[in-house]
Amino acid sequence: MTTIYLAGPEVFLPDALPIMAEKRRLARQFGFEPTGPGSDENQTPIKLTAAEIYARNDVAMRRAEICLANITPFRGVSADPGTVYEIGFMIALGKSVFAYTNHPDDYGLRVRSIWYAGMEIDETSGRPRGPDGIAIENHGMADNLMIDGGIDAAGGKVFRATALPADPARDLTVYFQALQTIAGMRG
Repeated sequence: MTTIYLAGPEVFLPDALPIMAEKRRLARQFGFEPTGPGSDENQTPIKLTAAEIYARNDVAMRRAEICLANITPFRGVSADPGTVYEIGFMIALGKSVFAYTNHPDDYGLRVRSIWYAGMEIDETSGRPRGPDGIAIENHGMADNLMIDGGIDAAGGKVFRATALPADPARDLTVYFQALQTIAGMRG
């Protein structure tokens, strides 16, 4: 059975246990053996240290053959930084990496509409800049170009929602589609 590392910020949600259980159930439905953050640390009665959690995740990433990462914006306009680390680490290990996002808007559009929230954007130089003078990445990608670009260069794919679901932090529609596609590629 192919081991799939499920990266994402769901472990921080107050209802992490049922969400992670459903993600693991769906992964198994498509013939994968799931591993990754939240696989067991929320179920143990012993509070783990940061070093212990890191070590468990490191072992799980090295053992897994595939990574499927949730890059839905978390605490801002971009993906969870821990998830981004896991994506880069898995790519560096030569693993197959895929990602999904429940936010349909390009990263640049989110920066404009959420970060700068209606402030004046300077378009005169041909490179959009916020009122603070900082350039706005405008490549039509789901997130920062290094995330999408790295996944693409490694032969993976970023799956995107076509519309923002009612509960982007918990919706598993695009996750399901990603699993289905990845399973079909391996099949």
